Amino acid sequence: MDLLISKEKATTLTQLEHDLADRKMATVILFEGEGGMAMSHIVNQIVAIFEPRNIKYHCVSNAKLPWIQYCLLNIAPKGTISIFDRGWYTGILSDKESNLSHNINLANSFERYLYNNGVNVIKIFLNFDEDKLKKHKKSYPVTLDGEDDVFNDLGHIKEFNVSKNKISNLLDQTNSKYATWDIIDMGDYKDTVKKIADLIEFRFNDLLKMPRHPEKFDIIEACPNPREKLDFTKTMSKDDYEKKLAKLQKKLAELQIKLAKSDKAMVLVFEGWDAAGKGGCIKRVTQALNPRGYKTFPVPAPTTEEKSHTHLWRFAKSIPDPGKIAIFDRSWYGRMMVEPIEGFCSELEYSRAAGEINLFESSLAKDHVIFVKFWIDITNEEQLKRFNDRAADPLKQWKLTDEDWRNREKWDVYEKYVNSMIKQTNTSYAPWVAVECVDKRYGRIKVLQTIVDTLKKELD
Repeated sequence: MDLLISKEKATTLTQLEHDLADRKMATVILFEGEGGMAMSHIVNQIVAIFEPRNIKYHCVSNAKLPWIQYCLLNIAPKGTISIFDRGWYTGILSDKESNLSHNINLANSFERYLYNNGVNVIKIFLNFDEDKLKKHKKSYPVTLDGEDDVFNDLGHIKEFNVSKNKISNLLDQTNSKYATWDIIDMGDYKDTVKKIADLIEFRFNDLLKMPRHPEKFDIIEACPNPREKLDFTKTMSKDDYEKKLAKLQKKLAELQIKLAKSDKAMVLVFEGWDAAGKGGCIKRVTQALNPRGYKTFPVPAPTTEEKSHTHLWRFAKSIPDPGKIAIFDRSWYGRMMVEPIEGFCSELEYSRAAGEINLFESSLAKDHVIFVKFWIDITNEEQLKRFNDRAADPLKQWKLTDEDWRNREKWDVYEKYVNSMIKQTNTSYAPWVAVECVDKRYGRIKVLQTIVDTLKKELD
């Protein structure tokens, strides 16, 4: 394919591409519009300008995931450019009219998340005038099937029966300082490509010159904290435990089959104190499940690859498909506990964490995900007893590390952050359940009962 821009222009854009890479800047070029095959040819020309090793191309019309999850996963790492041949706005336009306001807020919040996490977003809307384009149709290549009319596919806008007025309102309501819209009128093929190349050159130069100022959010603790109602004296006899365990595990196995036949997925998050009993609770859950239908995800420190993306990227890739269950042994909530306490994230990043996590969870819950988040709780005294028991047992000493003892010394600090985390993120769509686990039998049954009750409610 021959480039329609000058060699000098292509060289300039390639150099700017390298400059962005040298600065470790992640950049998104998002194309939306109405032009069907004509738009596709234009985007192909833009993709061909750049060094392939630094470019990731994505066509959202091929996506099967929830649109925000798909886009989050496919935003390229630092130093590279993602080109979206349609993106999250295609998801908005294809959704029900009743969801429009929610989706506009979601798109604005998503772009704010990207901005604050170092991702530049260039949004280009290709404006389609059918009569005008017909005058220039001979300037466009033939379609893949050999037909000479590139306008036989007018694209998703007409398919979704979207009015010009609705498009205009959408562009107005999503034109923000985090990601402004540039509108290009489609005409002659070569002229249109040149206009876009000039625009991208301008935007790249702007990105390299303009300092970035990530925002600091206010901490808003408006959600109820179920930890305040915990009763650590609750116990359960061995006989009662074994009867309830068998009954609940049988019911959970039945509900897993029902979930597998549904359009919903389940995400179980387990957080809690060291030695609180997360592993034992998770084990009693997985014992009831068919392993073909679930995966567990222990969360270690992020890898080099994961650090090159926004902090939610590594978790988005583990969100299950409909019919499946994902179990997180620790999770994205490290951003609200260990990371600020140990200095692994900045004060600004911590201040934004709750809003970004709520955005992540609400978008997935709106689509297909059932969330239940467990805080497995014990007293300070019980933790010390369990640490000492582990230290004295050769078969359990491997469970106890120097880091566990260091974290224990910061109990009061961690408790402050835990309470704040819950009061910022205990939402109706992704609730926290605090579990008394001084008596492990009682705690395990409470976890199983909560999962069973939630699935029965969501699947009925």
